[in-house]
Amino acid sequence: MQFSHVLSADFLDGLSVSQRIRQYCNVTVFWAWLAQILEANASLSKGVSLIQAWCEDAGLPAPGKDTGAYSRGRGRLPMKFLKAVNQRINARLSARIRPEDTYRGHVVKSIDGSSMALDDTAENQAEYPQPSSQKPGCGFPVMGIMGVLNHAHGGWEDFAEGEQSAHDAPIYRKLLHCFNPGDILCGDRAFCTYELMSSLQERGVHTLMRLHQARHRKLDWHRGRRIGRNQRLITWKKPARQPSGSTLDAEDWAALPGEMEIRLIRFWFEDRDGSKRRMVLATTLIDHETYDWLELAALYAQRWDIELRLRDVKTTLHMEHLRVKTPEIARKTLRIALIAFFLVKSGCKEAAQVAGNDLRLMSFKGALDTIVANTARYLMRQKHVSKIRE
Repeated sequence: MQFSHVLSADFLDGLSVSQRIRQYCNVTVFWAWLAQILEANASLSKGVSLIQAWCEDAGLPAPGKDTGAYSRGRGRLPMKFLKAVNQRINARLSARIRPEDTYRGHVVKSIDGSSMALDDTAENQAEYPQPSSQKPGCGFPVMGIMGVLNHAHGGWEDFAEGEQSAHDAPIYRKLLHCFNPGDILCGDRAFCTYELMSSLQERGVHTLMRLHQARHRKLDWHRGRRIGRNQRLITWKKPARQPSGSTLDAEDWAALPGEMEIRLIRFWFEDRDGSKRRMVLATTLIDHETYDWLELAALYAQRWDIELRLRDVKTTLHMEHLRVKTPEIARKTLRIALIAFFLVKSGCKEAAQVAGNDLRLMSFKGALDTIVANTARYLMRQKHVSKIRE
């Protein structure tokens, strides 16, 4: 009920295909599963207890304590339902983006990957095998994940999953729908490839990447055109052969432009040990008069936010290990976690704008604690709309 102003009953009922199921319909299961995630990825038993309390509060017959029926209800919950909820909240957050939330009118997004362990079942091992360095029977299946963070509203655009051992390219291609013309994508050096940067440039999407280590080792700063002490314009040629890690078919690879102009920016920074090191960025924002290099260096530094937001999902929501038996439920759990994060961030965004505070300075953990602590205040008020709004 705390999120009913974002996800109305009419909207959720319109998505549900299980209204005839009395106790574990899609809508009931969705809210209970969401509550489990918000309460540190609680057990199935906690989900059933929440439904029992809700039914008793509403004067409805409460289900038994057995978790089997609830577990089957989670299995029936369609991924289409979850994606529609995801899109609705994302649209709400995007509608609240203000000019001051962007960089010179551009929405900045970051991309990065991580992983989650799953229960050791044959189905999970078949789709998300454990690391090859571990002996059979001595490890857990690992699901690789990759997400796109929208810095303008602080929420995730989307997540994609794949084998933990897979290269980044096969997974990031599932996320290309997250980028619109004019967006700026920040990524670490693993994403600094000709294929990705030229593909996004064709879509009108700018990129700001740390230079890949292979290019960094061979970097000759005297090549290209000097546009400042710490900047150069160079031309990248398309590799003569399509890389083995490419996800494009031969026709799409051939369609990529034969060359593209890249702006290199170098500066010093302190690493985790306090030692000074030099970083080189590669960007398709080649207009050095409009896009100052110091601004772009500071913009890239914001990419660290994605590491913190991954920590919010994995550590704060206790999603490092998903207690699931099948890959299907693992993917649904990931999607529910994304929705939970979205809802908390939606509350933060509204509060920040009302109070005139910086969204980046608002604690996800603090907001989550406030939401969970206030859940009890909504009990016994299901039929009192004005009280709930208050």
